[in-house]
Amino acid sequence: MLKAVIIDSNAMTRGLLQTILANNGWEVVGHTNTNAKGLLLLHKFQPHFVCIDLHQLDEDDAILEEIKENWPKTLIFLMSGEVNAATIQSVLARGVHGFFVKPFNQATVAATIRNAVLRLVKQQQAKADSN
Repeated sequence: MLKAVIIDSNAMTRGLLQTILANNGWEVVGHTNTNAKGLLLLHKFQPHFVCIDLHQLDEDDAILEEIKENWPKTLIFLMSGEVNAATIQSVLARGVHGFFVKPFNQATVAATIRNAVLRLVKQQQAKADSN
């Protein structure tokens, strides 16, 4: 079972996303409203993926780089209710693996995560085959 951490300042959003993830077979090992607590949860649980609200980057923009450096195998998904193409392109260019739009659509969230996991597995298989 894949483990997840959720970082979002809104408790209702965290609860809804936790339900969606659990309904799709993933375990939310922790959720919090601050980046600092989120990093502690990442350290403690070593999750397979983390879901972060885009506004959390306003609090600490370096969190993406910190996650990529310290947990390079952890997939990063951002979420926001305010979406534009430039923002999505910008965060994807920074190594984010996917983006969820609020309010959440359960099927879209699940497909985004599954597709990112499949891409990662295919990349790892191709790398192993080339060696």
